[in-house]
Amino acid sequence: MHDTPEPMPLAEEDRAVDFLLDLVRALHLAYVPANVVESLMKGAAQGLGLRLELFTLQSFVATEVTSGARRRVDIERVPFNPHWNLRRSSGVLLVARAVAAGQLRLPEARAELERVVQQRPAYPEWSVFIAYGVYSAAVAARVGGAWRELAVAGLIGVVAGLIHYGTLQSMRMDLQKSFLAAFVGTLMAFGFSLLLPPFDLTRALFGGATLLIPAMVVTLGAAELVSESVEAGMTRLTYGLLRFLLLGVGIVAAARLWTLLLPLPADAQATPLPEPLVLALVALGGIALTVCMGGRRRELPWIVGAVLLAFGTQELTKLLFGGRGSPLLASFVLGIAGLLYARWPGRTATTVIMPGLLQLAPGFLGTQVIVALLQPGVPASGERFFDVLLVAAQLVLGLVFASAVVSAPGLPSRRPVSP
Repeated sequence: MHDTPEPMPLAEEDRAVDFLLDLVRALHLAYVPANVVESLMKGAAQGLGLRLELFTLQSFVATEVTSGARRRVDIERVPFNPHWNLRRSSGVLLVARAVAAGQLRLPEARAELERVVQQRPAYPEWSVFIAYGVYSAAVAARVGGAWRELAVAGLIGVVAGLIHYGTLQSMRMDLQKSFLAAFVGTLMAFGFSLLLPPFDLTRALFGGATLLIPAMVVTLGAAELVSESVEAGMTRLTYGLLRFLLLGVGIVAAARLWTLLLPLPADAQATPLPEPLVLALVALGGIALTVCMGGRRRELPWIVGAVLLAFGTQELTKLLFGGRGSPLLASFVLGIAGLLYARWPGRTATTVIMPGLLQLAPGFLGTQVIVALLQPGVPASGERFFDVLLVAAQLVLGLVFASAVVSAPGLPSRRPVSP
C-alpha cells in the first residue's frame, strides 16, 4: 500500500502538478523510455509531497496526482521532437533526480527546468550542417566504405541535415522527412554514379542518411517492451517501422523516377579502408556527433570515448564470434561504462549510452533490406529484416544486464537504463 500524502494548499498543488506535467513533457522530448519516465516522475512527485500514477505513449500522457483525499487527472497530447539533444536530455534528467532527492524545491525546480528547456543551441546551424556531413562520412567508413563512399555520404549528409533542421518547426514532418531524405539522397547517389567510378550505393546512402534512419527508435521500442511498458513499446516500435517503410518508399520512388531516363547504376562492392584509418575516422565522427547531438564541449572526450568503445567492442566480438559479432556484449560493455560515468555528480548515463548505441543500432541492416527491394534475386528481405529486430533485442538485453550489475543514481537497477 502507498502512504497517502498530506494534502497541500490547493494553489500550491496546482503549481506542483503543472510543473510535473512540464517535466514529463520534457522527459518525453528527451527520448527517455516510458518505464524510466514513470520511475523518474514518481520520484519527483514524491519529492514534492504528491503521489503520481502515469501512463505515456508516443504522443500522449495521462497522469493521476494524489494529495491527501484529492485526486487530479490530466490527459493531454504531448509533442514529439525527432531531434536528439544531449545537453537538454542530461539537464532534464538531472532536474528530475534533484527534485526526487529533495535537492530542489518547486520554485527552484521550475526555474531550472525552464532554463534547460529554453537554452539556446550549443552550436551555430552552419556548424551542425558540416558536422552532419563529417559524421555521415565517418559512418560510411565504419560500415566498410572507401573514399568514394565517404565523399558521397558526406555530401548526402549535409543535405540530410538541411532537411532535418528545415522541418524541425513542424513535428508532423518527422515521417515525411524520412521519405524526403531517402528520395533526395538516392537521387544524389545515382547522380554521383554518373560522375564517379562505380561505388557501393548502399554504404554511401546509409552513411548520408544515418541520423535520420530510425534504428534507435526501434531499439527504444524494444527496450520498453522488455521493461513491460508494452503499450508504449508497441507504439514506438510501430512508429519506427513506419519510418523505415517511408525510407523504403523514398528509395523506390527515386529509383522509379531515375529509370524513366536512365538505367539503374551498377552497385560495386567497396574495399574497406585500413583499420587504423577507420578508427581515426570513427573518432572524428565522434567529434562531429557531439555537435550534431548538441553535447557540451566538456563532454566531447566522453562522447568520442563512447563512440570508440562501442565500435571497438563490436569489432572485437566480430573477431571472437565471426559474422556481425555480439551486439549484446557490446551494449553490455557500453551500458557499464555509461552507468559508471553517471555515478559522478552532475553526469548522466545518456551522455555515453546515446552516442555509443548509434554505432551499434541496426540501421545499416535495415538499409540493406530496403535497397534489396531494387535488386531481384537477393535473399528474402523478410528474413533479413528479422535480423534488424534481433539486433535491437540484443542491444536492449545488453543494457538490461548492465543495469543489473551497476545502478545509476536515481534509477532502480531492475530497469533498463535510459539510452
